[in-house]
Amino acid sequence: MKIKPNASPSEMSSPFFKLNKEFCSQFESFIASKNGKVKGHFNSWSYLVFGKISNPEKWNLMYKKSTFTSTGNLLFSSKYQCLLTLVEWETDRKGTHHTEFVIRRKSRIDFIKLMFNNSLSRLDVSNKYVVHFKGNKSKLFFELIEVLKELFKTREVYKIEHRNEKLKIELRSEKHHFDVFTKLTELVH
Repeated sequence: MKIKPNASPSEMSSPFFKLNKEFCSQFESFIASKNGKVKGHFNSWSYLVFGKISNPEKWNLMYKKSTFTSTGNLLFSSKYQCLLTLVEWETDRKGTHHTEFVIRRKSRIDFIKLMFNNSLSRLDVSNKYVVHFKGNKSKLFFELIEVLKELFKTREVYKIEHRNEKLKIELRSEKHHFDVFTKLTELVH
């Protein structure tokens, strides 16, 4: 495995360590199946892994999990723990400079912004998201919505940003979603 453990010997028998090891192993296998490269580390508390693939387009992937506790002990109740799970998928989209947009989870003040800001609108797939446009809605925008529809419904999409011909998709999920990612790589420019 190229993704290395950075755990103490006492952690290696933990069920949390084994779950994180399995997650990282699956990530490594997926990236290898795309002839990509991986790096990263994991332990009982967290993982931070990076993948890079170049076929058919160059994509950078990052998965991060961090468990924070107020007491510093994993054995305490989950009510004292805070979990961050973060996924980022990023690629260049050459020739898409004519459209920029951000799709993000709706905040409380967006109700007021929606009334006065013409470039801000609700996302049709889920009213829990807003869209800010600069330029025209492109084919890429509609394709993204279609591919990510189920993740919008489960609120796993955190933010999608398309600026300066770069597309960045952020999720808050403990799942790999390799099937969704594969569909994204098949989108035509």
